[in-house]
Amino acid sequence: MKRYQVHRYQDNREPSIFKDASMSVLNMALLGITSLFLGLTAAYLFSTQNWTWQQFSFPKLFLVSTLVIVASSWTIHEAVKAFLQDKEQRFKQYMGFTIVLALAFVVSQILGWAELRSEGIFVAGKPDGSYLYLISGLHALHVVGGFLPLLYYYMVSRRQLKDPVKSLLFFTNESYKTRFRLLERYWHYVDILWIYLLFFFLFNHL
Repeated sequence: MKRYQVHRYQDNREPSIFKDASMSVLNMALLGITSLFLGLTAAYLFSTQNWTWQQFSFPKLFLVSTLVIVASSWTIHEAVKAFLQDKEQRFKQYMGFTIVLALAFVVSQILGWAELRSEGIFVAGKPDGSYLYLISGLHALHVVGGFLPLLYYYMVSRRQLKDPVKSLLFFTNESYKTRFRLLERYWHYVDILWIYLLFFFLFNHL
């Protein structure tokens, strides 16, 4: 038994320096993304003085997508918490919920853009509409950027948990623990970023 425990510990051990480095890299990336969107929203404000404002209805589906991404932020938190508590079914369930909600967010954004087009607001049209497409589109790309590793690790998790031996070690694997925490932080970030963008557009449009 002692031999087995030592082997298990060594296989799943991840030096704290790697965890700290991963978190530092993510934080630097998030700082860069923040600078990008602050620059775009600042450019939007400065540019409003150079054109006649064109009034159009703000896409209602963007409000729906906000509720969706907030819900996904909660579900990924619950998934990571279930992972840390070694609750297999709850972990798989909330990871699945997060993936579905992430897809729903992207779909609602696409439908929101379709709503803009139906009102005659196009990407290459007036600058006010163009900025809305650009900023919301860039945010959606960052959501997709988080969705892909989320889907990948969800599939890896299900594969690992089906294996009788690997499932015993899955929830003690420090490498997975670090990755899921990184995913959770990134997902909370894109959630908060979208809320900021939503209120920015609402306050500067209505």
